[in-house]
Amino acid sequence: MTSTDIEPYRFRKRLLTLAGVCGIASVIIAVTAIMLAVSYAPSFDMTQNWISDLTGTSHAYFLNVSRPIVNTVTTEIIVRTGWIVAGVLAIVFAIGLYYDDSTPSYRLGAIFTGLGAAAFVGIGVFPEPIVVPHLVATYTFFLLAAVGSLLIAGVLINTPDKRLGAVILALGVIALIGTSLLSYTRGVAEGISTLGVGLEVILLSAKMLRHASKVKP
Repeated sequence: MTSTDIEPYRFRKRLLTLAGVCGIASVIIAVTAIMLAVSYAPSFDMTQNWISDLTGTSHAYFLNVSRPIVNTVTTEIIVRTGWIVAGVLAIVFAIGLYYDDSTPSYRLGAIFTGLGAAAFVGIGVFPEPIVVPHLVATYTFFLLAAVGSLLIAGVLINTPDKRLGAVILALGVIALIGTSLLSYTRGVAEGISTLGVGLEVILLSAKMLRHASKVKP
């Protein structure tokens, strides 16, 4: 076997490894940014605030809901930077996801996941006071990430990874439930959706790393 023949295997192995690492890192960075920012905002209340309030508050337009002011320059920098970096890493994760399985539905799920990751970057780029782009990016992220996971789960359930598929399906449903409650339970709903999406990314990242370790010419 020539080096030309081996190169596609090397590419796949490197891509899946990179994507798996980026996926796990994206979750760690996004969650760490939130927790760190909250530590600088003692008045933050998950039942009263949206997590995005840490980037600024728009009382007049964002559902006309009054809530504690929790943002500072520090919280804005931490959250926005963390989310942008995490979103970029999640895009790399989605690219690996696309190449991890050639099934059309799986790849469509990977595309949705990638678009959701791009929307997550948008949440960091457009903080809450930039009302319309922020709202569009927020709902786009949660919806596309959840739908992407459901498509991927549908494929996995019909493979030897059916248990993983069932877990991914449950996490996708959890993410959708959280998304449906965003207007009502605020930070709690965001936490539910983030839990679903984050765990899904970690599990699929671990799956890619396992596949990468088995790639041989």
